[in-house]
Amino acid sequence: MFTEGDFISHGTNGVCRVAGFTQMDVPGTGQKKEYYILKPVYDQKATVYSPVESGDTLKCRRILTETEARKLIKDIPTLAPIQARDRKELEEKCKQAISSGLCSEWVRVIKTLWEDRRIRMEQGKKMTAASERFLKQAEEKLHGELAVSLGMDKQEMEEYLVDLLAAVK
Repeated sequence: MFTEGDFISHGTNGVCRVAGFTQMDVPGTGQKKEYYILKPVYDQKATVYSPVESGDTLKCRRILTETEARKLIKDIPTLAPIQARDRKELEEKCKQAISSGLCSEWVRVIKTLWEDRRIRMEQGKKMTAASERFLKQAEEKLHGELAVSLGMDKQEMEEYLVDLLAAVK
């Protein structure tokens, strides 16, 4: 269970701060259930209510500590790209990696799709819409979490990782 003030990675909402807890009615049961009140870091106007009991199904976890974030960045050159036999398998593996909620998997998606984009550009082709979507999701999640973990601006983190990943070939 998370405590008020914790920063967590929350499914589709990215990095959120636990703002508190509340009890809400479960429709049709007459029972109440405890919910986290979450404030997405990069959408200050939003409030998310997430059941305390379903944290695993939503891939909720504490964000990386500063030490863990620095280790991940150091390990980026050693993280292998995703291997797939064909485009359909690649897109399925990217989808699974993004939904895993793991920063290391997001790095693998980014490395894979950057290389895919490079190859396709050399062939005079654009990225597929699905690949573009997966790349954007992975970058948003990774940049957002690492920025909060390291106390940096998200744009600063993006520029830093772009430079780092461009140097890793």
